[in-house]
Amino acid sequence: GSEQFKVIFTVHQNTQHATMMATSRMNHTPCCFNNLLRGKKAISTAFVIALSILVLPTPLLPQAVAQKQQCSATEADFNSDPALQTMKFDIGFGPQEFLAYVEPDVSLFYQEKAGSRKKQVPAHNGWAAKFVNMSTERVKLFWDPANGRPGNLQAYLDPFEASGTASFPTHKFYMTSFHNENEILARFEIKPPQSVYYYDPITIPGDDAATQANLDALSHEEFELYQTLVTSRDFGKEYFNFTGREYLSLYPRNAPSHKIWRADYFGQEHWVTSKETHFVDLPNEKELGGIKEKGRERKLMDHEPRLLPQYRSPEPYLNMTLKVISCAPRAFEINNFLSETEVNHIMFLTTGMKLHRSTTAGANKQIVGEEDSTSSTRTSLNTWVYREKDAVIDAIYRRAADLLRIDESLLRTRSPDEYPEIHTKSSMAEALQLVHYDVGQEYTAHHDFGYASIRNPNQPARFATLLLYLNEGMTGGETQFPRWVNAETRHGLNAEPKIGKAVLFYSQLPDGNMDDWSHHAALPIREGEKWLMNLWVWDPVYEH
Repeated sequence: GSEQFKVIFTVHQNTQHATMMATSRMNHTPCCFNNLLRGKKAISTAFVIALSILVLPTPLLPQAVAQKQQCSATEADFNSDPALQTMKFDIGFGPQEFLAYVEPDVSLFYQEKAGSRKKQVPAHNGWAAKFVNMSTERVKLFWDPANGRPGNLQAYLDPFEASGTASFPTHKFYMTSFHNENEILARFEIKPPQSVYYYDPITIPGDDAATQANLDALSHEEFELYQTLVTSRDFGKEYFNFTGREYLSLYPRNAPSHKIWRADYFGQEHWVTSKETHFVDLPNEKELGGIKEKGRERKLMDHEPRLLPQYRSPEPYLNMTLKVISCAPRAFEINNFLSETEVNHIMFLTTGMKLHRSTTAGANKQIVGEEDSTSSTRTSLNTWVYREKDAVIDAIYRRAADLLRIDESLLRTRSPDEYPEIHTKSSMAEALQLVHYDVGQEYTAHHDFGYASIRNPNQPARFATLLLYLNEGMTGGETQFPRWVNAETRHGLNAEPKIGKAVLFYSQLPDGNMDDWSHHAALPIREGEKWLMNLWVWDPVYEH
């Protein structure tokens, strides 16, 4: 009952453990609430929970919290993912270990005993298909309509490079010589669970002499690249036997450098605070302006006010709650990520902007015509909004960084002394993509990740996608995860658009592999229209 103390209460549902922390108004020094109750071990859980609902005459969050961003997960929570298991293997270099992602039993997603439920087989049978050119020559990859007509060119594959697409069982592909499309080098048929298909003219099964001759003909660089692919292929077999998934990355690829929120069960909630509170009134155009500061000049310390605080909600912090809607893939919804004022401002920005037909290629430079390709798989219109546009857009980036538990400086161009260990000073995020869907427009099931060049030691790829919904009330237009793991239905999981809501999902697994289950679609608009923005964050760096 003392006015000297404010109380934060957190319940960890998975352990039924209640933790309380009190902070002194006088010196803002955190102290463990258990110390205040030392010797009172008989205190009941009912009393603790009842205590949490007392209405105290304090701000939304205590002053001590306002000194430093807080979140419900500890470093240990992020660093000790229960889905990671030690995989032991030997692919010719002696015994090795790898911390691999193993999908938990579906029953655990319902907080039930393992084996009590059975995983449903998704009605959508789409699949990731990756094609690897293990030759010294450039080739072309075609989708084969299997009706006697010419194939549909999918990608150019340089020597020892890879490309991919979302495909379906029984679909057929073939590779040809780059200069002669009639010279078919290899044919492939999609047969799940296989996702990775290799064209390897170097190794001749059953003919060691021919294989050795081919190896001898390689230059030193070609041999090193070829051996990298052989090692990755061999590792992939071990990985599949251990996890039941194909290894879509190129081995060895590090685990993500960014944090990944855990999704242990449906409905699980995490919270995180941000000093980037909502804009509730819109500054005039002169005050908004563009962001002129560069690099470290843009850094805001914890004790410093945010940009244009007079137009924001008065609370010192915005509390964001992430609710698990899917455990595999890991997907979360965050209500009220954007304020109505911010949504209206973004919609105003569309005035005078030229929207272009959206392209389907995202993170893969091997795809044909990436810069201007269009496809029936994606029929929306889009444009790009850069962080430097104005203070409102900058605040959205900063808030997204807090949500993802990433330093905001990683989402902008940095000064040389900011993260000097990272070789590039570019942002790890793409510009915000503003997308419009009209009646009949859609984006069929696809992946956001792509396949980096074998020559890039960083193996950069899209890591997380943050969808920001700008309107609601349309018929159709849901974001669907058609292959989410559950025990109730074969149908996809639909996230319904709602003004200001965000949906976060990851394209990478905690072990650095790409998540095939992150397949997602924008369902067709049947009535009305749909506006949204999406932010793609890369790991370990953004290179394209």
